[in-house]
Amino acid sequence: MSSLIRPATEDDLALCLQLSGDCTTEHVWQIAQREVDDQIAVTMNDVRLPRPMSIEYPRRPTDIREIWNASDALLVAEQDGILGGYLDLHAERWHQMVWVKDLIVAEPYRRRGIGTALIQAAGRWARAEKMRALMVEAQSQNWPAICFYRKQGFAFCGFNERYYSNQIALFFARRVK
Repeated sequence: MSSLIRPATEDDLALCLQLSGDCTTEHVWQIAQREVDDQIAVTMNDVRLPRPMSIEYPRRPTDIREIWNASDALLVAEQDGILGGYLDLHAERWHQMVWVKDLIVAEPYRRRGIGTALIQAAGRWARAEKMRALMVEAQSQNWPAICFYRKQGFAFCGFNERYYSNQIALFFARRVK
């Protein structure tokens, strides 16, 4: 099924805020850091959990509204005439980088191409804006997002233990195609 990707309108905002970014996972990335003398070693392992775990999306609707107010583009995806997802983009022009701050696909529309269509549209937007790379973030527990980003050609490029209040943030980047 094809998705229509377009800039969001004011009417779309309330619908976007109703979409849940929560997910369920059976895997997490476990991170271990070790310091010895002048060396820091970081290892990451895919750990299978004993039972599925629910992952709550790390931002509240009020946070998302603030991000939208500062964003350079908010794109929505429609499938079968229904808003099925969105992403917002924030350009850091000084180093030609575009951050995907939120990428949400409604549960019934996941694994139907909406996320891929949104990332492709973000790449086209970034290319038109003369940007060199896209950056995304994911919670270390959000295995579905990590797998999705890697499948889309994003490479792991760092982490921050203090980015979220209770989880580790993983960062991924890819060149604009």
